[in-house]
This record gives sequence, C-alpha cells and structure tokens, in this order.
Amino acid sequence: MTAITTSAPAVGPFTMHNTVSRLRLWLLRACYLLLVVGLAIKFWPVVFGAIATLPRTDGLVTALLSALGLVSIAGLFLPLRMLPLLVFEISWKSIWVLAVALPNWRSGTLDDGLSATLFNCAWALPIVVFMPWRYVLTNFLRSSTPTP
Repeated sequence: MTAITTSAPAVGPFTMHNTVSRLRLWLLRACYLLLVVGLAIKFWPVVFGAIATLPRTDGLVTALLSALGLVSIAGLFLPLRMLPLLVFEISWKSIWVLAVALPNWRSGTLDDGLSATLFNCAWALPIVVFMPWRYVLTNFLRSSTPTP
C-alpha cells in the first residue's frame, strides 16, 4: 500500500501535512459517494418537488441534508479538505443515537419510525472506520499559536 504525503498550502496558522494512504483516500471517496447518492435519492426529489409544502422542521431537515449531499460532491475530488463534512455526519448521527434512539430502546419504546432512522444512522459506521483520525486530530483539531 503506497502512501501519499500531503503538503497542502497553509490554512490560516496551520500547514496541513500528514500521510494518508491511497487506499484510505479511495475509501473516503466511497464515503462521500455514499452521502451524495443516498441523500440525492432521498431528499433531492423533495427539494425539486414539494419542499415548500412540508412542515417547517421537515423542510429544514430536507434542505440541510440536501445541501450536505450537494457539498459532499467536493469530497469526491478533495477528500482530505472536506473531512469536516464527514465529522459533521458522524457527530449529528452519534448525538441522535445517544440522545434519542438509545433512551427509547432502553425504555422499550423504539417504534418503527425510530428504528428506520436508527438503520439510516448505521450508514455512518463505514465513515467512522475509514476516517483518518490521526490526520483529523493533527490537521483540524490541534491547538496551535499563529506564527507571524
């Protein structure tokens, strides 16, 4: 397995550099493709159809997830620079599973609708597995003092 050493230009006070394998880059592209295709199938027909007639929260969710799918197209070409999208995807699904699905499952009130949403959230598991966590920590979450 060959590795790519990325030497992207400085981003603010940071210089992004690290090693991510070609295989990992292609797996990340597959994750972005999963987002693009999955969200396009589910939400884009509603956006181009009857989004204005949806209840406020449903319209908001539809718009947000449609935009996530649209912006994820950039991840197919820039998989490392678009990693915050995948972190967002993992984050919101984890919060929902921990705050909604788990309490309902524990109390025995996990109905069909919640089960379906839980199944949809499970599609984030490959993202968790394929995410280059060291790269994320090094290039996005590290604390650094800007240098002049």
